[in-house]
Amino acid sequence: MKKNINAVNVEELSSSISRTMERDLTKVQEVLDLDLNDLIEIIDRLSNDDKDKVVSSIINKQLEKLKSITMEQFKSISRDVDEITDYYASKKEEFDAVIEEGDYIANQLLFKVMENKLEIPVDISIIKKYCFSTELKEKQYYDAFMWIALRYIAISRCLIWQKCDEEYKKNKELSSK
Repeated sequence: MKKNINAVNVEELSSSISRTMERDLTKVQEVLDLDLNDLIEIIDRLSNDDKDKVVSSIINKQLEKLKSITMEQFKSISRDVDEITDYYASKKEEFDAVIEEGDYIANQLLFKVMENKLEIPVDISIIKKYCFSTELKEKQYYDAFMWIALRYIAISRCLIWQKCDEEYKKNKELSSK
Protein backbone atom coordinates (compact mmCIF):
# COMPACT_ATOMS: atom_id res chain seq x y z
CA MET A 1 0.00 0.00 0.00
CA LYS A 2 1.41 3.36 -1.00
CA LYS A 3 1.45 6.17 1.52
CA ASN A 4 -0.23 9.46 0.70
CA ILE A 5 1.97 12.43 1.48
CA ASN A 6 0.79 15.91 2.27
CA ALA A 7 1.70 18.99 0.24
CA VAL A 8 4.52 19.98 2.61
CA ASN A 9 6.16 16.58 2.29
CA VAL A 10 5.74 16.66 -1.50
CA GLU A 11 7.62 19.95 -1.66
CA GLU A 12 10.38 18.72 0.68
CA LEU A 13 10.71 15.43 -1.15
CA SER A 14 10.79 17.05 -4.58
CA SER A 15 13.40 19.56 -3.38
CA SER A 16 15.51 16.78 -1.91
CA ILE A 17 15.35 14.74 -5.11
CA SER A 18 16.20 17.81 -7.21
CA ARG A 19 19.20 18.66 -5.01
CA THR A 20 20.44 15.08 -5.22
CA MET A 21 20.14 15.07 -9.01
CA GLU A 22 21.88 18.44 -9.29
CA ARG A 23 24.71 17.29 -7.02
CA ASP A 24 25.14 14.04 -8.92
CA LEU A 25 25.06 15.72 -12.32
CA THR A 26 27.66 18.23 -11.11
CA LYS A 27 29.91 15.32 -10.18
CA VAL A 28 29.48 13.82 -13.66
CA GLN A 29 30.36 17.14 -15.27
CA GLU A 30 33.47 17.46 -13.09
CA VAL A 31 34.60 14.01 -14.20
CA LEU A 32 33.96 14.81 -17.84
CA ASP A 33 36.22 17.84 -17.48
CA LEU A 34 39.23 15.78 -16.37
CA ASP A 35 41.52 15.66 -19.34
CA LEU A 36 44.26 13.09 -19.18
CA ASN A 37 46.18 15.09 -21.78
CA ASP A 38 46.43 18.01 -19.37
CA LEU A 39 47.88 15.79 -16.66
CA ILE A 40 50.34 14.16 -19.04
CA GLU A 41 51.47 17.61 -20.24
CA ILE A 42 52.28 18.57 -16.64
CA ILE A 43 54.45 15.47 -16.28
CA ASP A 44 56.08 16.00 -19.68
CA ARG A 45 57.36 19.44 -18.60
CA LEU A 46 59.44 17.89 -15.80
CA SER A 47 62.97 16.55 -15.99
CA ASN A 48 63.20 12.76 -16.26
CA ASP A 49 64.35 12.52 -12.65
CA ASP A 50 61.40 14.62 -11.45
CA LYS A 51 59.02 12.64 -13.66
CA ASP A 52 60.22 9.44 -11.99
CA LYS A 53 59.73 10.94 -8.53
CA VAL A 54 56.24 12.24 -9.27
CA VAL A 55 54.86 9.11 -10.95
CA SER A 56 56.55 6.92 -8.36
CA SER A 57 54.90 8.90 -5.57
CA ILE A 58 51.45 8.73 -7.18
CA ILE A 59 51.65 5.01 -7.95
CA ASN A 60 53.12 4.00 -4.61
CA LYS A 61 50.60 6.03 -2.59
CA GLN A 62 47.78 4.35 -4.48
CA LEU A 63 49.31 0.90 -4.05
CA GLU A 64 49.60 1.59 -0.32
CA LYS A 65 45.87 2.35 -0.21
CA LEU A 66 45.01 -0.76 -2.20
CA LYS A 67 47.34 -3.32 -0.65
CA SER A 68 44.73 -4.67 1.78
CA ILE A 69 41.90 -5.29 -0.69
CA THR A 70 40.94 -8.82 -1.55
CA MET A 71 40.67 -10.37 -4.98
CA GLU A 72 36.92 -10.67 -4.39
CA GLN A 73 36.68 -6.92 -3.78
CA PHE A 74 38.76 -6.24 -6.87
CA LYS A 75 36.57 -8.49 -9.02
CA SER A 76 33.40 -6.86 -7.71
CA ILE A 77 34.47 -3.43 -8.99
CA SER A 78 36.60 -4.35 -12.00
CA ARG A 79 33.79 -3.74 -14.47
CA ASP A 80 33.21 -0.24 -13.06
CA VAL A 81 36.94 0.46 -13.21
CA ASP A 82 37.04 -0.66 -16.84
CA GLU A 83 34.10 1.60 -17.68
CA ILE A 84 35.86 4.56 -16.11
CA THR A 85 39.16 3.91 -17.84
CA ASP A 86 37.39 3.15 -21.13
CA TYR A 87 35.92 6.63 -21.00
CA TYR A 88 39.40 8.15 -20.80
CA ALA A 89 40.76 5.74 -23.39
CA SER A 90 38.19 7.04 -25.87
CA LYS A 91 39.46 10.61 -25.33
CA LYS A 92 43.07 9.81 -26.30
CA GLU A 93 44.02 8.84 -29.85
CA GLU A 94 46.77 6.36 -30.67
CA PHE A 95 46.96 5.31 -27.05
CA ASP A 96 46.27 1.58 -27.49
CA ALA A 97 49.78 0.35 -26.64
CA VAL A 98 49.89 2.59 -23.55
CA ILE A 99 46.52 1.32 -22.35
CA GLU A 100 47.34 -2.31 -22.96
CA GLU A 101 50.72 -2.06 -21.21
CA GLY A 102 49.34 0.15 -18.44
CA ASP A 103 46.40 -2.13 -17.66
CA TYR A 104 48.57 -5.24 -17.65
CA ILE A 105 51.33 -3.76 -15.49
CA ALA A 106 48.87 -2.08 -13.12
CA ASN A 107 47.11 -5.37 -12.48
CA GLN A 108 50.31 -7.36 -12.12
CA LEU A 109 51.79 -4.91 -9.61
CA LEU A 110 48.54 -4.64 -7.66
CA PHE A 111 48.03 -8.41 -7.47
CA LYS A 112 51.61 -8.94 -6.29
CA VAL A 113 51.22 -6.24 -3.64
CA MET A 114 47.88 -7.75 -2.53
CA GLU A 115 49.52 -11.18 -2.21
CA ASN A 116 52.49 -9.70 -0.31
CA LYS A 117 54.84 -10.83 -3.07
CA LEU A 118 55.98 -7.28 -3.79
CA GLU A 119 56.89 -4.62 -1.29
CA ILE A 120 56.05 -0.96 -1.57
CA PRO A 121 57.59 1.34 -2.72
CA VAL A 122 57.79 -0.08 -6.20
CA ASP A 123 60.87 1.14 -8.08
CA ILE A 124 59.80 2.87 -11.29
CA SER A 125 63.19 2.27 -12.93
CA ILE A 126 62.63 -1.50 -12.59
CA ILE A 127 59.28 -1.18 -14.33
CA LYS A 128 60.87 0.81 -17.15
CA LYS A 129 63.66 -1.69 -17.54
CA TYR A 130 61.82 -5.01 -17.19
CA CYS A 131 58.05 -4.56 -17.49
CA PHE A 132 57.41 -2.54 -20.62
CA SER A 133 57.30 -4.49 -23.86
CA THR A 134 59.07 -3.44 -27.02
CA GLU A 135 55.72 -2.24 -28.44
CA LEU A 136 55.85 0.70 -26.08
CA LYS A 137 58.21 3.46 -27.14
CA GLU A 138 60.37 5.04 -24.47
CA LYS A 139 58.64 8.38 -24.98
CA GLN A 140 55.36 6.66 -23.98
CA TYR A 141 56.61 5.36 -20.62
CA TYR A 142 55.25 8.29 -18.64
CA ASP A 143 51.92 8.08 -20.46
CA ALA A 144 51.77 4.47 -19.28
CA PHE A 145 52.68 5.47 -15.72
CA MET A 146 49.91 8.07 -15.73
CA TRP A 147 47.52 5.42 -17.05
CA ILE A 148 48.56 3.09 -14.20
CA ALA A 149 47.95 5.90 -11.72
CA LEU A 150 44.54 6.62 -13.26
CA ARG A 151 43.64 2.95 -13.01
CA TYR A 152 44.65 2.75 -9.33
CA ILE A 153 42.75 5.91 -8.48
CA ALA A 154 39.69 4.53 -10.29
CA ILE A 155 39.97 1.32 -8.24
CA SER A 156 40.21 3.33 -5.01
CA ARG A 157 37.22 5.48 -5.90
CA CYS A 158 35.13 2.47 -6.95
CA LEU A 159 35.88 0.74 -3.66
CA ILE A 160 34.83 3.84 -1.73
CA TRP A 161 31.69 4.15 -3.84
CA GLN A 162 30.84 0.49 -3.33
CA LYS A 163 31.23 0.80 0.44
CA CYS A 164 29.06 3.93 0.58
CA ASP A 165 26.44 2.30 -1.64
CA GLU A 166 26.33 -0.79 0.57
CA GLU A 167 25.93 1.35 3.70
CA TYR A 168 23.23 3.43 2.03
CA LYS A 169 21.28 0.30 1.05
CA LYS A 170 21.69 -1.15 4.53
CA ASN A 171 20.46 2.08 6.17
CA LYS A 172 17.59 2.32 3.71
CA GLU A 173 16.62 -1.26 4.49
CA LEU A 174 16.78 -0.61 8.24
CA SER A 175 14.72 2.57 7.99
CA SER A 176 12.00 0.84 5.99
CA LYS A 177 11.41 -1.72 8.76
